[in-house]
Amino acid sequence: MKTVYLILLIALVGWKGYHAWLRGRKSWTQDMQQYQSLWEYLLGNGATLQEARKPFIKRALSRAFVPMMKQWRLWAVVAVIGILIWIIL
Repeated sequence: MKTVYLILLIALVGWKGYHAWLRGRKSWTQDMQQYQSLWEYLLGNGATLQEARKPFIKRALSRAFVPMMKQWRLWAVVAVIGILIWIIL
């Protein structure tokens, strides 16, 4: 039973992580297309590639992980139930 629960928990975390990655990648590509002039402006004013990417990466990460963090209550309940089942069995 413990192994089955562990596999289900890993699958759930992997699934949520995959969807967060998809949201982040979609946000990154949309922002790079929509704000191409900002990218060129930053590079034209002497910013390094890392400095020019920073606002795009921040926005993509926030769009990817904020919805997951809002679901934290659900994650906490699942984790507590899992720990209790693990201890009982």
